[in-house]
Amino acid sequence: MGNLDEKELQELASQLSHPNGENGIQTAYSMNVANDNMIRNTIAQIEIKDNSSLLEIGPGNGAHIKYLFEVNSNIKYYGIDVSKLMVEEATKLNSEFTNTDKAVFEWTDGEKIAHPDTAFDSIFTTNTIYFWKNPEEYIREIFRVLKPKGEFILAFIPKEVMEKIPFSKYGFELYENEKARALLQDAGFTIANTLSEQEEVLSNTGDKKIRTFTIIKAVKP
Repeated sequence: MGNLDEKELQELASQLSHPNGENGIQTAYSMNVANDNMIRNTIAQIEIKDNSSLLEIGPGNGAHIKYLFEVNSNIKYYGIDVSKLMVEEATKLNSEFTNTDKAVFEWTDGEKIAHPDTAFDSIFTTNTIYFWKNPEEYIREIFRVLKPKGEFILAFIPKEVMEKIPFSKYGFELYENEKARALLQDAGFTIANTLSEQEEVLSNTGDKKIRTFTIIKAVKP
């Protein structure tokens, strides 16, 4: 699977940004495998307290939500995704939480967050920043719906790693760590810390890779 032609790379890039159809379901499971460690490291940076209200941007099929509730079961979780298919899949896969309204999955247009000001204690996202339509406006939306002293955890693969991945030339906006930090600071966030981690993963093209990822923890004053 490692030797994909340009058409297949374009299709994969499209599915990664917006999973749909049968290929979308398969892509979501591939993303679970590729991103599991990255997501767990991201969740580890969240200060999860009893009765915390959490928002995840781009949860895909939400296969990791069970792990989040194992960390603390007394939370309210919201996941927003641009893929209606992923909202449906996540709702079904997490029925033990969605049936009791402990978890809610919602469709989003990727530009506005349909929640009131200061609604969330923590917001997190893994590998979505590349697809934000207007990053400056979207980060202000994130800032708006976060409570004062709330935290935003941003996880992504930095540009120097991503630009070596063949499909990243199709619709991905790549970020160096400094560019991502500047985006957050310009919106009013204070950077609490920046972590750089290495891992071995089975990539979305089926190859084993050593990759570096970044997790930035930012706080709303």
